[in-house]
Amino acid sequence: MLDKVARLGLSSAGCPASNGHGPMFTDLSSRDESFDRFLSTFNRLVPHARIDLDGGRSAFRWRGQFAATSGFSWWDVESEIDWTCRLSHRKERLGLVLPSSGTVSGRVRDRTVAIDHNYALALSVPEVSAIAYAGRGRHAHVTLEFEVATVRKVLSGIFEGGSLRSMELNPRLDLAGPAGRMLTALAEAVGAGMRDEALRSEKSMALLGEAILRLVFLNFPHGFSDRQRRQQDATPRQIREAIDFMRANMHQALTLSEVAEAAGISVRSLQYGFHRFRSVTPLAYLRQIRLEAVQAELSSPLNALSVHDVALKWGFAHMGHFASRYRDCFGEAPSETARLARAAKGARS
Repeated sequence: MLDKVARLGLSSAGCPASNGHGPMFTDLSSRDESFDRFLSTFNRLVPHARIDLDGGRSAFRWRGQFAATSGFSWWDVESEIDWTCRLSHRKERLGLVLPSSGTVSGRVRDRTVAIDHNYALALSVPEVSAIAYAGRGRHAHVTLEFEVATVRKVLSGIFEGGSLRSMELNPRLDLAGPAGRMLTALAEAVGAGMRDEALRSEKSMALLGEAILRLVFLNFPHGFSDRQRRQQDATPRQIREAIDFMRANMHQALTLSEVAEAAGISVRSLQYGFHRFRSVTPLAYLRQIRLEAVQAELSSPLNALSVHDVALKWGFAHMGHFASRYRDCFGEAPSETARLARAAKGARS
């Protein structure tokens, strides 16, 4: 993979690019180009690889689209014979391979991991010696390979001091679940952006690349998963502290960040803890105790404020939403609660 986008030096016609602005892209086919052209283009993206064909060069019918942008390179290759990419580079790059047909197998940590279109293959380059592409007839795959700096930037933002070597990312990524479907959609978005000159933006591609890395590091199994889960766990004591802070300040315009800080946990841990221990979101819990405070004040014979003023006092600015939620919670309108309190006060007088 390239260290800089400009090193690809290819235009949409497969010729040297005239400038270095935006992602580089080329579209080649064995109908018009030789295997040597395929090899030289591929090696500009992946200089640490050697290609071995299972058949002769003349039998290697192929189509390839190749691109590089800030932080990663991308290629979409179809072929009709099996071939193997042997890797020699030791830098901490990350590759993601998504086959659309046929199979892909990687030699990872001295064992072979094979996948079909239901999976993606996540390859920490220092741990991979070879990647084989196979299938009956035509088979195809999309690959993204991320630069060292991009991987470290995203990884260190999630796990301080983490590295690809130490995290031991599971190479087989199941695409059937929500995270897998999102990974597929993001990879397709990258492909669309690379192919369409009108969409080919350096900044948008870089952001998509980082989004893919975050998705993989946060949602697929790896050696840091237990550490990640512990970071998300909140104790019952911390949730009680969050509730105490809410009750003491519920007349204020609280944010989740303020509540989480008061409990000594992250916002994500706060949300996870409320779901686990209270079966509700923090915001829904805060709204409920505010409604209870309104109901208690409107029910008091000592209350001299209007319904509108009591609602504002406890943080409800939109009267329509407030009245609807109050009725759902207590089975009557807030004005009815206030009327009954006034009637009870009059009866005692």
